[in-house]
Amino acid sequence: MIDVTDFTIPSTGVFRNKLGITDPAVLSRAATTSTALRLAELQATPVRGGFDATHLQAIHHHILQDLYDWAGKLRLIDSGNVPASQVEKSLNSVFDRLSRDNHLKGLSAEEWTHSASAYLYDLGAIQPFLAGNEIALHEFAVELARKNNLGLQWDATPDLATDSIALLSQAEQSANLRRLIMLAVDASPIAQHFSRERVVELGIERMLPGRIG
Repeated sequence: MIDVTDFTIPSTGVFRNKLGITDPAVLSRAATTSTALRLAELQATPVRGGFDATHLQAIHHHILQDLYDWAGKLRLIDSGNVPASQVEKSLNSVFDRLSRDNHLKGLSAEEWTHSASAYLYDLGAIQPFLAGNEIALHEFAVELARKNNLGLQWDATPDLATDSIALLSQAEQSANLRRLIMLAVDASPIAQHFSRERVVELGIERMLPGRIG
């Protein structure tokens, strides 16, 4: 059976990575730098897609492509409530609903917030990737908002943003997630200036072996 140790460097406690780094602190610093640069690229040129599993995978790949061979690939080990064998099916189920909801087009900011938080919660509960779920879902939410001519100003609520995204898969955090998005939504035409340092830092902390997230 495949488990997290199949993706780690023995006796180091870090994921096998393209940089050949074996020290957790060094990898964390390198990952923070590369992830921030990739997110900056997405700010200027978002990943185009159909807001489906393929789109989410492309976002994840873009953000983590410099670090891991499995960037953009659905996890192969069991985690949480969704076994690896059911990840793709579970994602498709959520994205089919999102498609039927016309990708939340035409909703007021309040309605969009309520619906988007529910979808992000469902996606977070699946934990589709070995690691980096929070960063990928954060960017997915930004792009979904942009599609609906909304902005997500995460920097307005950095502490709540990190706390909520870190616990997307826990039921007791659903209300905090909704509050996060409500505070972050900007209904004005998009002219965004993102500050994503806290989200990047959190995502890097979560990309540690022994914990899928």
